[in-house]
Amino acid sequence: MTNTQNIIKKQTLTDTELAAVKQLTDICNSYENLHMSFSWLSTRHPDNYTNDFLYYEYGALVGYLNISSYGTKEKELLGMIHPDHRRKGFFSALLAAAQEECIRRGVQRIILVCEHASQSGQAFVAAIGAHHIFSEHAMVLGTFQQRHASDQQLVVRKADASDIEALTAIRATDSSSLEEAQSYITNFLPQLDQVFYLGLLDGKPIGCHRLDETEHEVGIYGFVILPEYRGHGYGRQLLKSVIRTIQSQSDRRIVLDVDTDNTNAIGLYRSCGFEVTTTYDYYELID
Repeated sequence: MTNTQNIIKKQTLTDTELAAVKQLTDICNSYENLHMSFSWLSTRHPDNYTNDFLYYEYGALVGYLNISSYGTKEKELLGMIHPDHRRKGFFSALLAAAQEECIRRGVQRIILVCEHASQSGQAFVAAIGAHHIFSEHAMVLGTFQQRHASDQQLVVRKADASDIEALTAIRATDSSSLEEAQSYITNFLPQLDQVFYLGLLDGKPIGCHRLDETEHEVGIYGFVILPEYRGHGYGRQLLKSVIRTIQSQSDRRIVLDVDTDNTNAIGLYRSCGFEVTTTYDYYELID
């Protein structure tokens, strides 16, 4: 049987497949002391595209690769191979299948996500000549620091479909293009496990973020303050507001990602009680 014949391509994973992916994730994490998580797979919104690639050896799942549902012209890929089945070309086969799917869909930029601590992953991206473009820290909230609670000037509320224009305008200041910003908003806004919040100053939308909710955690993503309003404490107010909202509703852990070069944001997050758990490197595939 060839490599391609071992690959199963899926739009939706069954409960059995989800369980197998989780088991494989746990094995890979334990082997290299990593923090990979595919917990969002069980709650994600279906988009009618083939985003999941599963590699089987003698009936057992030994490899998995996922194409992110976000974006149209740019896609992020994250995958893994069982430690006992590496250096057999399995991940190369998964990657080739995913690249073929991306090309079919007109994707212009393919990015591999690799945990910085993964020696096997780093060796692979080096071997294929992928180009490092940026890195992000994954952070988790420890003890919430609620200093300066009395300086609240922003009005923070949930966003809905009527706020798409405002959300897109804010997101576009921190995105590669207006098109990508709009795609980001319209892709996530209708999903039940995704909630957008707007921060308004004197009625003007100046900041936003998105909550990604799973069974065990809530992620704060897409956190943006308009450039002309940065450095005035509004980001801190918006962040503390959302933390208080989350903690009033559940005891799930709160996580976020931040560019390793964004020292101002890292300082803000640390001052609120966030701690770095791991770092992810992003590599562009070069033809």
